[in-house]
Amino acid sequence: MLSEKAAALLAALPYRPDAKWEVNILPFGSIYWNDEMPAIGDIFDRPEDMSIIFLMFGIRLKLWDREVLNVQDQQLWDAVKRQVPHWALFHRLDLTDEQKHARSEAERQVEREFESLSDGPDNTPA
Repeated sequence: MLSEKAAALLAALPYRPDAKWEVNILPFGSIYWNDEMPAIGDIFDRPEDMSIIFLMFGIRLKLWDREVLNVQDQQLWDAVKRQVPHWALFHRLDLTDEQKHARSEAERQVEREFESLSDGPDNTPA
């Protein structure tokens, strides 16, 4: 469960239909909207909360892919949704075609970034 502080931070993030999406390379390598993520400085001192928040973004990726959640993921999703039911993250469980394209591009960008890191002097592709 999220701490009271983290739950309050997420509850204070109002859903904005016109919010812009951005790319998050780490930890979840996809898109998110700027009304969904609290400032990292606000949760940095609470690694447990930060981990749960990042896991929630990861679970949402599974939902976007129409995956059936395992029991642990489903329990976490349900528990956080009970704590902060109006968190903007819960408003974006389906993507428009434009958003699917943005997600795909973001994930390709992340893949390219990691590939370029592995293409160092010792790992030069043949």
